[in-house]
Amino acid sequence: MPAWPASLSSQLEVGASLDRQRGFLRSRTDVGPFKQRKRFTAVSRFYSGTSLVNKAQKAAFETFYVTTVNEGADEFDFEDPDDFGTVQARFTDAPQFQGLVGGEGGVAQWRATFSLELLP
Repeated sequence: MPAWPASLSSQLEVGASLDRQRGFLRSRTDVGPFKQRKRFTAVSRFYSGTSLVNKAQKAAFETFYVTTVNEGADEFDFEDPDDFGTVQARFTDAPQFQGLVGGEGGVAQWRATFSLELLP
């Protein structure tokens, strides 16, 4: 299984979010309170935010996304933001890059925004 590139930080900037998939179903009843039941034995978590990358890191990120994980379709090993263990992850959308600082030969600093599903 491919791993997140070592040249890219797995820790995102302040403002990153880590959310859980809802693991239960809620159903209306004719009378009384809603019924709830557990839906899964394990749930995914969703990790999203931004990271600052330089020109070389942007190129490594794009190569990883396009080639290594097949335009984001394949899973890869990623450092869990909770306990720093290894989990399997996959992209939920294509990453976006915003140029921040120009320089000779193009943009020197980029803000990469991406969203991942951390699999149970």
